[in-house]
Amino acid sequence: MVLFLLLASFLAGLALWSAVAAARAARAFPPLGDFVELDDAFGPARLHYVDRGTAWTGVAPVVLIHGASGNLRDMTASLMPALERHTRVIAVDRPGHGWSARGSHPEMSDPVTQAHAIRAALRRLGVERPVVLGHSWGASVAAAWALEFPDEISGLLLLSGALYPWPGDIAWYHRIVGTPLAGTVFIRTMTVPGGVLLGPAGVKGNFHPDPAPENYAETIGLPLLFRPSHFRANSADTSGLKARLAAQSRRYGAIAVPAIVVTGNADYTVSPKIHSYAFHGAVKGSELIKLKGTGHMPHHARREIVVDAVLRLARGEAPFDGMVTIHDDGRVEREARVSLQSPR
Repeated sequence: MVLFLLLASFLAGLALWSAVAAARAARAFPPLGDFVELDDAFGPARLHYVDRGTAWTGVAPVVLIHGASGNLRDMTASLMPALERHTRVIAVDRPGHGWSARGSHPEMSDPVTQAHAIRAALRRLGVERPVVLGHSWGASVAAAWALEFPDEISGLLLLSGALYPWPGDIAWYHRIVGTPLAGTVFIRTMTVPGGVLLGPAGVKGNFHPDPAPENYAETIGLPLLFRPSHFRANSADTSGLKARLAAQSRRYGAIAVPAIVVTGNADYTVSPKIHSYAFHGAVKGSELIKLKGTGHMPHHARREIVVDAVLRLARGEAPFDGMVTIHDDGRVEREARVSLQSPR
């Protein structure tokens, strides 16, 4: 009985700490932009977005979609300042992340459903034929958008994308979060202390071998992730992605929109070979930009290269049909796509 009371008191203390931390995170990292309501198909929900820059004739607007465990602040801190000088740029919190509501759609963890939701929101904002950029998990949403609405986008840029099923399993805590009672207890007691203990190492590992920007966790409002609703949405997205991509990836050969794939060859978070290289091989006319010595966050580590690729698509320039290797010393090698069919 004494042990039970001690455990209950311990859990109650963690729950109180977590609730206070969630409230502090909300005050410290409030919404940066505005909200747009989704229609009834997605439940009573609204998406948070930041809209900057000005649309120019001949330059398509750009939509920025963040990855897992993040929010739109990762994009407003990296790509948006450079892009907004050239065109209209909209960064979106994916459903359930940052300040966007999750909604009640039963398939919201599917990249296809998220593509539909974000596309519906952007249409309400009058955004037409954008270039869609997706980073990491967000790349699966961008690819789904190109499959579902190919006539409605001007270009596709996949950045360190998670695009195919991969070997191995998800992290152990995602299985706990997916369990009804245990998951509720876990996210209301353990995610905040876990974030405090493991967050710095997680940021460092996500950027490796590149250095993380100073105060990166504060810049992107990382504590927002450890709020119960955000953590649950992120876990559901991560847990279901492998199976979703097993089906989605079989359709990539049908993508015909101008596409550029950017990846660091030293990305140890999302395998370039399994994802980016395979997508480039599947999509005719796509350009693969391989950044030597760069990790999972090229939009921070090699920002100017990513910006240049986005703007080329926005201006209607055709991607190079092949691979561009950019070394860390600035050397550039270009290799045109070679047909795999033997000459007769």
